[in-house]
Amino acid sequence: MADKPPPWYWPVAGFLFLWGLAYAWLTLFSFVLADADDWAELVAAGRILPEYVEYIGRIPGWVIATTAVAAITRLGGAIGLLLRRSWAASVYALSLVCVFVIMFRGFVLADVATVIRTSQIWVEALFMALSLFAAWFAFSMQSRGQLKT
Repeated sequence: MADKPPPWYWPVAGFLFLWGLAYAWLTLFSFVLADADDWAELVAAGRILPEYVEYIGRIPGWVIATTAVAAITRLGGAIGLLLRRSWAASVYALSLVCVFVIMFRGFVLADVATVIRTSQIWVEALFMALSLFAAWFAFSMQSRGQLKT
């Protein structure tokens, strides 16, 4: 049986759940719901560059699928933490692998940094840091006996 988690466990797990929901929404919006008017509005508001809209339109299907898997596993890992299940660590590990693939493809192979604002680069760095933290947190809680098998 799993030990009772420390008091800070629940706020961290709750934050990771909200982050998972937000990323799932961002993925759904970016690749399913957004149309030309939505992208034009973001460009007009100065939130993204016009070149980024073109970049998004050229993202290969396998990257979109990998992003969907990252979103699903990120949210799934958070649900696992809220349920205090040990499989949360494995799900977050898969999510982290997906994020590494997406980031490598975007920043190394596709040079996305040339079509996004500096602020977006910092957001991507934050997403990478949160992905690393989520996997570390889940594995740490698993190793400390906080998660049930």
